[in-house]
Amino acid sequence: MPILFERTSIKTMELKNRLVRSATHEGMADENGFPTRNLFELYEGLAKGGVGLIITGYAFVSHDGKSPFIGMQGIDKDEYIPKYRKLVDTVHLHGAKIAMQIVHCGRQTTKEAIGMQPLAPSPVKDKSLFVMPGEMTNEDIERIIEAFAQASRRVMESGFDAVQIHGAHGFLINQFLCPHTNRRKDKWGGSLENRIRFVKELYKQCRRQVGDDYPILIKINAYDNMKKGLKLEESVVMAKRMAEMGFDGIEVSCGIGEDGFSTFRGEFPLDVFLDEWDMYKNKNPLFRFMMRRFGKKLIKPLQLTQAFNLESAQAIKTAINIPVFLVGGVTDPAIMERIVKSGDVDYISLSRALIADPKFPEKIRKGSQKISGCIHCNLCAAYSICEPLQCYRGKKINRHVQLS
Repeated sequence: MPILFERTSIKTMELKNRLVRSATHEGMADENGFPTRNLFELYEGLAKGGVGLIITGYAFVSHDGKSPFIGMQGIDKDEYIPKYRKLVDTVHLHGAKIAMQIVHCGRQTTKEAIGMQPLAPSPVKDKSLFVMPGEMTNEDIERIIEAFAQASRRVMESGFDAVQIHGAHGFLINQFLCPHTNRRKDKWGGSLENRIRFVKELYKQCRRQVGDDYPILIKINAYDNMKKGLKLEESVVMAKRMAEMGFDGIEVSCGIGEDGFSTFRGEFPLDVFLDEWDMYKNKNPLFRFMMRRFGKKLIKPLQLTQAFNLESAQAIKTAINIPVFLVGGVTDPAIMERIVKSGDVDYISLSRALIADPKFPEKIRKGSQKISGCIHCNLCAAYSICEPLQCYRGKKINRHVQLS
């Protein structure tokens, strides 16, 4: 697999291969958002397993942008910096690089999680979490842009090799980009140029904080499955604008919670959602009965296919001249090699495959042609609201795992 293990660089970040651990919620921070020993061990295991770049699970840039999921990391205060420096040093000892992903959840959170009504570009109800957000004021917008900028500074000062802005999966930035969730009539909404303005201003402020040489990456949706949602044609134009702004790499993904969880390709563990997610298990008995009986027909989970975002990534790659990261169902080493060799993308991002086997990259380097052992049962994602990250295939759930 020679091309997968070429050395490359993105500005000051030198990578030993083209395999990336894509961000996923780990649930391994303490109640204040500081990383625990469990998270140190997780990242150390990934680094030992041979991946070139680890992108952390998302960290909130301000308290009103926290997720309702347990154990989310924070980066909204300078107090985090010393602990993250130790985390970064642990990863570097084993030859991997590490980037922090930063986020504001926008309407994809709950009042219980943040102590206030969630914010969004427009008051459009999130039908997956049953949340009606409040419309952001100009002051809210400027405040959160500054929060991203200060978070980027903290990421750099913590020693991370890059920062990744989370602009996908229905979180706040994606809410500005998507016409379904952004129905504003002012300079922040309407036309494509207005909807991307939030990203443009955010990037400028982040770049001002970290300087010209520090890598700033972004993760975006190529599309969602909403009738009036984001389409690939618009995303290609947006990606081109982002490259022109100065972003140093784009990771291409898809889907939001409200579109039927289209990021859950393969199995859809509906029982876990109904039994573990507060917004579902606390609904009335009729709702729960109907969902148990007809839920999978209503949600219609999408079939898993290899590299299901490849067509989108190819379209974006042809429009820009910065690195493109492909994530989504890539489990076959031969397909990874072929995709990169063809020039369709520059990096392969793996998530569930590395949850199932953190040593997967090292096995590929040593010549293994075996596909990942992950069967995309998606239990890891379904349990993430209440349990720390692990592969739950065939495992009995140990409630209230102590994080340290």
